[in-house]
Amino acid sequence: MDPLFKNLKKQVTCSICLDTYTEPKTISCLHTFCCECLERHARVSQRHGKFRCPECQAEIDLPQGNRFDRLPNSFFHKSLLGVLEAEDRQAIPRQQQETCSQHTEERVRYYCSSCDACICPICVVEDHRSHAFDLLEKAVQEDKKNIMLTAETIKEKANLFRAKLRKLEKTSEDVEMNIAIAKQEVSKATERVITNTRQQEKQLLESLEMTRRNRLYRANSAKQELESLVKQMLQAAEFAENLVQRGSTMDIIQNKNKLRQKLEELRGVVVPKRRLATFVKFTAASQRNFKLGSIQVPEKPAIAAKSTLQGPDETFRAGVEAKLTLCPRTSGGEMSDYADVTDQLELLITPAKNVENVTVDEEYDGNVGLKFTPKVPGAYNIEVKINGDKLPTCPMTVQVKERELVVVGELELKLLPGDTLERLYGIAVNTEGQIVVTDNFGNCVYVFDENGNCFIKSRGEGSNTGQFQYPDGISFLNVNEVLIADYSNNRIQRLNIQTGTVTKSYGKKGKEKGEFGRPINVTVDDEERIVVTERGNDRIQVMSKEGESIFTFGDKGPEKLRNPTCCITYKNMFLVSDEGNHCIKAFDQLGTFLYKFGGEGYQDGQFNTPHGLLVDSSSNLLVCDFGNNRVQGFSLDGRFTGKSITRLPLPTAITKAPDGRILVTSNDEKKVYILK
Repeated sequence: MDPLFKNLKKQVTCSICLDTYTEPKTISCLHTFCCECLERHARVSQRHGKFRCPECQAEIDLPQGNRFDRLPNSFFHKSLLGVLEAEDRQAIPRQQQETCSQHTEERVRYYCSSCDACICPICVVEDHRSHAFDLLEKAVQEDKKNIMLTAETIKEKANLFRAKLRKLEKTSEDVEMNIAIAKQEVSKATERVITNTRQQEKQLLESLEMTRRNRLYRANSAKQELESLVKQMLQAAEFAENLVQRGSTMDIIQNKNKLRQKLEELRGVVVPKRRLATFVKFTAASQRNFKLGSIQVPEKPAIAAKSTLQGPDETFRAGVEAKLTLCPRTSGGEMSDYADVTDQLELLITPAKNVENVTVDEEYDGNVGLKFTPKVPGAYNIEVKINGDKLPTCPMTVQVKERELVVVGELELKLLPGDTLERLYGIAVNTEGQIVVTDNFGNCVYVFDENGNCFIKSRGEGSNTGQFQYPDGISFLNVNEVLIADYSNNRIQRLNIQTGTVTKSYGKKGKEKGEFGRPINVTVDDEERIVVTERGNDRIQVMSKEGESIFTFGDKGPEKLRNPTCCITYKNMFLVSDEGNHCIKAFDQLGTFLYKFGGEGYQDGQFNTPHGLLVDSSSNLLVCDFGNNRVQGFSLDGRFTGKSITRLPLPTAITKAPDGRILVTSNDEKKVYILK
């Protein structure tokens, strides 16, 4: 063997199929191939007896016979790999390379965003000719970055949990140490007294042992809970890192959404609140009364007579979470450190029908937070009991005032150079903070990043795919795709906000199922059904994700809709803005009318052409009262709770950002207001 190649006895990777061989099959020029790939890809000239490398096109003399099945097990030609030492060759990184499911001889090189699929060059030409695609590595760069950032956040949070875990371990050690010291003191005192006090010793030791078991049980329960959370977090973070660093491109694409959801869920976990006492002391008694002594533990129960209830720091508002603070105290007036104080409490608020989300939470400082959400303005009676006894200050009455929706700022949207908004209408925000708005008079759609920088603008006015005529309401179908009500084109267009391409179009002009009459709004329910508000057909149409009509409602019966402008879903209900009748109507999940509220006017609870709807985090319904230049708030059964205190010129659409901000578009001033 040529000494130049004597060390090539270990692993070599084929440049085409990326299979790894213990001993190389064929090496040519600067590339390495197995015989199977040579037979499939190379071009051989029988006349000249030459082999042409499929990667760099270098021509190489073939052995006698000019047949690949006669090639020697190791075939070299000007190879740099041949002069590498075995250790150097092992350092060459390996990558797993997938082949196309349709064209098994071709490598997957591209990602089609239109079909959400990985494809080969032949697929590009044959099946995906007009689709939007990009190189695989480029397509996953942003996903890799987001996964790594989230994984780092999870690891940081795991470190916080570890710190809490160490405190719990120290608590267990202190309990063990103090109990051991107390036991020793008990034993020493026992030795100094007469035999008839042994029964007292036994009782005291049993009391200490029970205290030890109870406290260690609480500490161990808290430790197990935190250890489980830490394990989940570290496993999720490790999986994310392995997926990015070692996984294939297809693995990342297939798992990114599920992984992102799991990481976000773990990132939102908070440290459980637990108060664990460690103090135990044995006090020996004088021997004159023949008693050993007593066990002192700090878990003194609270009593109602000494406990106090502190009022709020600010005025209670309808539809906003309210909080009172209970300070539990013992008979001696000191702060109670009883670990299960919340089990002794009873909270009663009347009228009960006007209250929701009632919770009792123990806080780190030993106080107890009493939280509830009043639905409507008015007087509420609050009564707190400890072990069945009322606090001296109860029942207490609190006044709940109307909710005041305050404008705290404007969303800064940075358009492309030379662009101006004409009439702002719809707005939607995805979970990553990217914003999409429609300019219905400008006949276009804008996409902004989380910092308000525009990076996508639609093609402008027209009836072709990707063009719009008076686009109005919008809603995200998933994190990368948004549905747009193309009003005058009588259709719904599905836009990929990363590529700016329309991937699908639903409907045409008409009154039959699957057809539309002036669609003004669109939303997606919890079952991923598409709900379209048809102003021209005076109805709501519910469709599948694929665009097949399921049913329609609102265009028949005594409570027919007249020029509806918006429909949203909440807890198996459809809530509809009925512009022509100046009211809000509720329907069940089958489209059967339930109730309505409102009427034409400018007083509280009345409307002038209502438009956009939103159910906020406190289960309040917010309504864009378009003609009255305001946003009004209601309980879900239609009772007025409050309104915006600043004039909002022609508010059209309303949505909620991931950080909790409420965003409202002003059709007249072409601005996006931020409400609180």
